[in-house]
Amino acid sequence: MIKGNWSLSAELKQNERKRQSKIQQRQKHQFKLDKLKQIDPIKLYHRIKRLEEQESRSIKDDEYLNNLQQDWEFIEKNKLHQLKIKTFFDNQQKLQQQKQKELNKLWGQKSIYFNPELNPLGKIPDINNLSERLEPLENLTIPLKNRKQITKYESDPLIQQLNIKLPSGDPPRFYKLIQNTSKPKPKVKIDEAEGDDEELQAKQLNESDASPVDSSDNEDEEEEDYNNHKKPKLV
Repeated sequence: MIKGNWSLSAELKQNERKRQSKIQQRQKHQFKLDKLKQIDPIKLYHRIKRLEEQESRSIKDDEYLNNLQQDWEFIEKNKLHQLKIKTFFDNQQKLQQQKQKELNKLWGQKSIYFNPELNPLGKIPDINNLSERLEPLENLTIPLKNRKQITKYESDPLIQQLNIKLPSGDPPRFYKLIQNTSKPKPKVKIDEAEGDDEELQAKQLNESDASPVDSSDNEDEEEEDYNNHKKPKLV
């Protein structure tokens, strides 16, 4: 049954608009696909992270961030740059694990927090136990990895005003070596040592007594051979 307000021309125009809209959507999708195929996904990821971490963003920054996030979702949905993205995230995970490992590593004497009695392992102090509120401490070693973190302090002008003279000799140093940890070498008992000396002397005496007997026997054998050689042969 045909409705009273139905029009063939209006129906044809509506169908044409739908067809044109689908064509435009396909063209738009293809254009975006070709565009994002040539883009570097790693740079896109860093741009998104940098804008997300930015505290004060303008309206344009929010719009730009929204567009970048849509591009990233499009890349993931259409599975573009899969191998590159996978290797990138694997490397990021390895770096994160390495940082966590270095953060929890115990440096011992190399740590700036080392103390032979209070902190022999060089653990990072727990900031919750401190009276002052501080930022999370880094696991630094000696010398410091980053020289920019070293702060140089100027001498107090009050020392020059009061004309304070330092005492003679070397300045005091903080002793950061663990003491009394080496095991003493075992001492040889005197009785055992004397017993060993007596045994060695007895062996040497026995050898010296046996040696002249052997030499005399050898001399007798040589004389017999010589006499036998001198005897004339009987015809």
